[in-house]
Amino acid sequence: MKQKKKIMIDLDVVTMAKWDKSHNGDIGREFLSRTEEFEIVTPFYLLGHLDKWKHITLKEQIENFYLKNSTTLLTNEDIDYEIGNLGIDDVKILLELQSKDVKEEDAFIVLVTSIFKLDYLVTFNRKHLRGKEKEINEILRKNGIKTIKIAGPEEA
Repeated sequence: MKQKKKIMIDLDVVTMAKWDKSHNGDIGREFLSRTEEFEIVTPFYLLGHLDKWKHITLKEQIENFYLKNSTTLLTNEDIDYEIGNLGIDDVKILLELQSKDVKEEDAFIVLVTSIFKLDYLVTFNRKHLRGKEKEINEILRKNGIKTIKIAGPEEA
């Protein structure tokens, strides 16, 4: 039996699939229809961003997707434990990523994707993530942690 790929799905993919009627929404919906092919790892940190959202119905749909489909939900303690295990300076790495115009929340999911050795970070975000994969991986490599693959939902 083929081992499932371990992935993290960025909020933008689920949001587009649940809300957007454009071509990107179609791509997102097609990808989400295949989630049983993957082991989905989700940090509660990602879901915490939904607390600020005003569109309650969309927020609930997104939360329900992650809660229903995630194989693993990571607590902050899980993440802190792995950081301690690896002996890395997470604050330094996050700041280095942000210095390359990777947004704070994106830097965090990059770090989690790396330290938990996930196969992909799936996102639509070209500007801050997909377009910066080389720079992101240089920082990860320099800090002695696993490089990552950043893929669009059409590639995963």
